[in-house]
Amino acid sequence: MSPLLVVVSIVLVDLLGFSLVMPLLPRYAEQYGFDERMIGALFAAFPLCQLIAGPILGRLSDRYGRRPVLLVSQIGTTVSFLMIGLTDVFLIMLLGRMLDGFSGGNILVAQAYIADVTKPEERAKGLGLIGAAFGVGFVLGPLLGGLLVSLPIGPVWSLRLPFLVAAGFSTIAWILTWRWLPESRPPGVDSTPRAAVRAPGWQGLVRAIGDRHARPLVLLGALVVFAFASLEGTFSLYLERRMGRGADRAAYWFAALGLVSAIMQGGLIRRLVPRFGEPRLIPVGLALLASGLAALAVVQTTAGLALAVVLVGLGQGLAAPTVSGLLSRSVTPGRQGAIFGALLSAQTFARLVNYQTANELLARYGPSAPYWEGAGIAAMALLLSGWAIRSARSAKDDPAEEAHLAGVASGDDDRKE
Repeated sequence: MSPLLVVVSIVLVDLLGFSLVMPLLPRYAEQYGFDERMIGALFAAFPLCQLIAGPILGRLSDRYGRRPVLLVSQIGTTVSFLMIGLTDVFLIMLLGRMLDGFSGGNILVAQAYIADVTKPEERAKGLGLIGAAFGVGFVLGPLLGGLLVSLPIGPVWSLRLPFLVAAGFSTIAWILTWRWLPESRPPGVDSTPRAAVRAPGWQGLVRAIGDRHARPLVLLGALVVFAFASLEGTFSLYLERRMGRGADRAAYWFAALGLVSAIMQGGLIRRLVPRFGEPRLIPVGLALLASGLAALAVVQTTAGLALAVVLVGLGQGLAAPTVSGLLSRSVTPGRQGAIFGALLSAQTFARLVNYQTANELLARYGPSAPYWEGAGIAAMALLLSGWAIRSARSAKDDPAEEAHLAGVASGDDDRKE
């Protein structure tokens, strides 16, 4: 089996474990009496620690190789799921989520691995396979979670079992890495391609603020994630309190949302972008996202819920990749690694802030409040999208940008870096 297929398989197995437990974490925490603020902290712990650990894991993989970092991070993920699934103590559960976040940079290391083993002209295809693995994982994982909590076992173990199965998936990923994944680069040799995606970190946020052409699109990408995080962190509790749905139904609705988004990102968008272009599609995606979140704030029926989920899935699946696509065409190839690292940093920060905020709103004002907040953020992004699109277009007319492009074409950029 080729190293590319092995690493994509590893990512898929890892994502199955992650997406299996995400819809069930709020219900699992709730059954032990944890309130919404504590649940928000459990959600926010993951991106916070990922933001801290991402640059560290990236540097370690540069120095010691991709394979050992993947192996260690997979062990950390396995232990984290066991910690969460075998305790009813909030502090231990929080530490487990933190460990999972510290280990969560393995996806970025996998992306760097693909950049190592593919030719430049084939790199987009290789990274596209990672995107496909995300789509499949975020559909099959929640489906499996729903099936597991439906098994006729005792109530104590009903919500514990998915975490133990997730630990099993991480163990399988470790075995795949150890047995079949060769190292992609010699330790200590900096052979990472210039355009590889860099790990998120606080420095990435500084880069995002410092680039006047990329800054509006980075902000727009962060707002899309901020709005969607209002759903990610509260959807399970919303379905319980607004619609009376059990944990298994919450998992199935997560799977439905993932399926709609995957259909958009995996198929429809490839036809829409060549025909209409990102500048026209970005406002449409944001309008759909805002409409879907607002609909979730008011729906009372299953039919209304289904329509709202479709709108959110289509909006998220359209807005996120078109913002990234326009950003990629607004900066030179030599700077894309840094800029996309900045985008990922800003999005991670947005996610951790709104995981906590949305749960605070749910606790204080009820299940509709996070969705009104998310709809408002998406509407704000829609208003700002014109500025971001104009800024992206102006980058092509910037003499400094043109000079930078000329430098890249002649190889000057590589000599400078």
